[in-house]
Amino acid sequence: MSEVEIATTFGVSRTPVRAALSELAAEGLLDYTPNAGYVVRSHSAEDMLGIFETRAALEGLAARQAVEKGLSEEQYAQMKRVIDEAEAVLKSQEQVEGIGVYWGKANAAFHNPVSEASRNPHLQWLLRKSRDIPLVQTTLFREPDLQRIQKAHDEHIYILEAIVNRQAVRAEALAREHIYKAGAYVVSRMRSKKAAAPSSSG
Repeated sequence: MSEVEIATTFGVSRTPVRAALSELAAEGLLDYTPNAGYVVRSHSAEDMLGIFETRAALEGLAARQAVEKGLSEEQYAQMKRVIDEAEAVLKSQEQVEGIGVYWGKANAAFHNPVSEASRNPHLQWLLRKSRDIPLVQTTLFREPDLQRIQKAHDEHIYILEAIVNRQAVRAEALAREHIYKAGAYVVSRMRSKKAAAPSSSG
């Protein structure tokens, strides 16, 4: 991915292209090699495991700080609404065809109030970074597993219960385990696809 070629293709100067590529690299979407240019970053199963291990620690910290500082009424209402709506959807299965898209939005709507309740801006920034990795969203929500979604929904119930009951240690442990299980699912899917892919050496 050459900035010269991109600038030529779109008929613009190299300066804005260079700035855009640098921003994408800073966001973790591109890798840069001197004298070679940019390439789209790919993640191995091992990379993804590390990402989720890190996010699990961050989400656990957010849950503990949410307990220590307390959910607002609005934050609690949003989390409870997500749980109630998800419960109805999973029971009716009316949205099975679009359940991945639905669950992706519902999952974000549940976790965002927790990070907001931590009242820790740097933690919130780190969580946004760890949540917004494209391959994570694709693997978790584009090809959904209804059993995995049901388990994740149940885990949401327990996390909210622990936060409301001001159980800081339990909330942290539940949040960490929740993300760890999501990561294990993503890594398993990635390894299965790699094993099923035709060998290039043949």
